[in-house]
Amino acid sequence: MGQHTRPPWPARCYLWATERLYHELAWAYDAVSWLVSLGRWSAWRRGALAHVRGPRVLEIGFGTGELLLEMAARGHRVCGLDPSPEMQRVAGRKLRRRGAHVPRLRGYAQALPFATGSLDTIVSTFPAGYILAPETWREAARALRRPDPR
Repeated sequence: MGQHTRPPWPARCYLWATERLYHELAWAYDAVSWLVSLGRWSAWRRGALAHVRGPRVLEIGFGTGELLLEMAARGHRVCGLDPSPEMQRVAGRKLRRRGAHVPRLRGYAQALPFATGSLDTIVSTFPAGYILAPETWREAARALRRPDPR
C-alpha cells in the first residue's frame, strides 16, 4: 500500500502562508504582493494582458480584483472565480469604489461553472495549489472555445 508523503517543510510553510493571505489577511494582499515582488507586482500582473484573446475572459483566483478592473476597462467581458469569501469581499469593495460591475463567482478551478466552449481566455496570474490539479487543466480545456480551424 502506498504511503502518503508530506511535502517538504518549505512547501508546507508556503502553503500555510498563502492560505493566511487568501483568507484572514486578504486585506493586506496588495501590500504583501508589492513587497515580495519588490514593487513589480502590477507590471507582472499586467503582463498577462498581452495574452488575453477574445472578449469572454475568466480570471481564476482574482484576489483583490486589480486585473478584473484592467480587463473590464479594456472592453473584455470578464468574470472572476475565487473560492475565498474574504477575497470576494475585498474585491467587491474595490470594484464598487471604482464603479466597475464585474461578475464574480465563488467556486473552484477544478469544477468551472461555465458551459463547454464558452470562454475565449482563462487567466490566472498568481495560482495556488489548484494549478497543479489535473482537474483544473481538464476543466480549462473544456470551457475554452476551440479556435476556428480556417
